[in-house]
Amino acid sequence: MASFTCDRCGKCCVSLGQSIIIERQLNDRNYYCRSTIDNLFFSARVDPAFAEEIADEFLVQGDAPAGTYPKVCPFLRKVPGSDTTTCAIYATRPKICQSFTCYRMIIMDRNGNTCGRVIGKNTLRTDDPALEKLWQGLVVPIPSGNPAEWTRRVAAILADHGYHAKPVE
Repeated sequence: MASFTCDRCGKCCVSLGQSIIIERQLNDRNYYCRSTIDNLFFSARVDPAFAEEIADEFLVQGDAPAGTYPKVCPFLRKVPGSDTTTCAIYATRPKICQSFTCYRMIIMDRNGNTCGRVIGKNTLRTDDPALEKLWQGLVVPIPSGNPAEWTRRVAAILADHGYHAKPVE
């Protein structure tokens, strides 16, 4: 089994929608928040690089009519000078964010290079046309009712075609 490693791409922060609500600002870097997914409250400490920006947005959010604030996590930030994002509260993010894994299997080619990731129940993300064809033809038809059995069968199919599957925990 492989261990999930968050690369802080921000895709989960976008896909989960506005999953964090800032209830109140405690000081220049600390906030009292609520996770909308599990409805749990938590304290968040903002990275100093984003403290002023988030404080300014919090003031606007507090005055904005309901439903007008962006539909993503308020702590998702663009990395200056790049096209990537980061979590401004990564060290103090809530448990739901800490346990979120955006893929459940890594697929390696014959040379040990990552060539695909499985997300959700059985969606493949790959740029490898041969793997995509194999997936559509032999994997998609497999019932996903028993996850352990599905993983075993998929790993066997991939191995028969020169790939190696690493389930992620």
